Amino acid sequence: MWFLLALAVGILFARAALPGIAPASDLWDYSQEARQIARGEGFTSLYTYPLFLDASSNAPFPVLWRMPLYAMLGAFLLKLGIALPAGFLYLGAFAHALLVALTYRLGARIHSSRAGSWAAACALACPLLLDFYNPGMSQAPATVLALLTWILLLGSAGVLSAVLAALAAAGAWYLRGESLLMVPIWLWVAARGSGGGVRRWGRAIGFGVLYVVLCIPWIIVSQRAHGGFSIQGNPMLLYTSQYPGYSSSRTLGAHLPGMLEYVSHSAGEFAIRYAKDIVGYVIDLLDGIGPVALGAAFAGIAVRGSLPSSSRLRTYAPLLLAIAVQILAMSALERGPRFLVPVLPLVLVLVGAAAAPVLDRLAKNRAMIALLLVVILERGARVLYQRTDALRRFLPVSARTASSVFDRARAWPRGGLVLSDAPDWIAWHLDRPALFLPLMWQVDSLSSARRIDAIWLSPVARDRNVADRDTAWVGRMDRNESLRGYRGPDLLPGGSRIYIREKGGQGTAP
Repeated sequence: MWFLLALAVGILFARAALPGIAPASDLWDYSQEARQIARGEGFTSLYTYPLFLDASSNAPFPVLWRMPLYAMLGAFLLKLGIALPAGFLYLGAFAHALLVALTYRLGARIHSSRAGSWAAACALACPLLLDFYNPGMSQAPATVLALLTWILLLGSAGVLSAVLAALAAAGAWYLRGESLLMVPIWLWVAARGSGGGVRRWGRAIGFGVLYVVLCIPWIIVSQRAHGGFSIQGNPMLLYTSQYPGYSSSRTLGAHLPGMLEYVSHSAGEFAIRYAKDIVGYVIDLLDGIGPVALGAAFAGIAVRGSLPSSSRLRTYAPLLLAIAVQILAMSALERGPRFLVPVLPLVLVLVGAAAAPVLDRLAKNRAMIALLLVVILERGARVLYQRTDALRRFLPVSARTASSVFDRARAWPRGGLVLSDAPDWIAWHLDRPALFLPLMWQVDSLSSARRIDAIWLSPVARDRNVADRDTAWVGRMDRNESLRGYRGPDLLPGGSRIYIREKGGQGTAP
């Protein structure tokens, strides 16, 4: 029942999200990577960042910021004749249905069917799961596999469950690299299973060995393909005074400090930002749970009048640890509510367990059904607000704007790069190499080393440059100034603009 209900809700969400995909959405990135795989180009991308650009980098570029499985799923959809990015949204609807059903299953396993139902109801229309700001991302499928891992390890103590759990955990890693954070906790859970000591440790060792065997091929392939593990970059530099916004990814040929170097040189700033992000993640989590669910949990704790039994607390301990680890780790790397998705079902299961005493009192009357409807409708209203807010904050590219870009792009020569603040949109729609817009002071050096065919600034380019404190780009856009070596800017419907390289021009900034 929960699966079918969540599937219907997920399909409605996918249909509502499709027209509003923002120009900088990762859905365009996943889509063009999937198309590259479907073409036989391997796990490559038609766009990259200045951070990764060197003399030997040519399109298609190696993907240095993602794991490969989600793009492979997209390529499979393309082979089936399913268009992207719509296919990713409907894949997300199916993942959402599985996620809600497995949330029910986990809640029923560790507490009761009523606790599982409450957790599933909270998940059904949760704005962190039905996220109009980041629709169709890989978090939901990865969370499905992570949930399956939890259920298998917390259930039977047999070797088969450990083998299946390792398969699911490895799948989650191939979707989202940060799922690695859960592996030590999963090993602990595997070793805590029932049975003799040797059997328990054998189960944990079997899980760990199979997980490593399944994951290590990608590390080897990635090392051979481009001399390093695929997930690179410096996400901990986002929104710092040294590299505000995404300016670290827009920097060409600069030395970016690693985590240890950054923390050692900017310990105070890191500590402040770290504490702020922890608080931010907790606020995001509470907002995702919602007042009705939180109220029922506190009411359940008051009705119980005491702490759960020691056996219950022992079962809850790994879930609590996993939630804490996810928040503490991601606060040091990158802030974003979508990074709470992997542990959100665990939180909702604990909320369901806390609310169970209240639910038990309502079990024999219609108030139970009414309360489930209240939490679903309250969360659904939050999701509807989110859709309106997302369309306001992240304006999609209109059909008129897209048509204008396509018409002009037909005359552009092939072989050069298109610079853009939304290069993944360009790479998908124009099927040509693109580069994330460099900082203005680096356009000159880039243009002397690379051929730039055009520059497309999306309708939200000004706001993105304000966030990156690139006042030079902001000033040029405000004054509608030209760039030496380029014609334009041509103002397009919807507020975007294009600079086109002049014949024989190097396209250097004055």
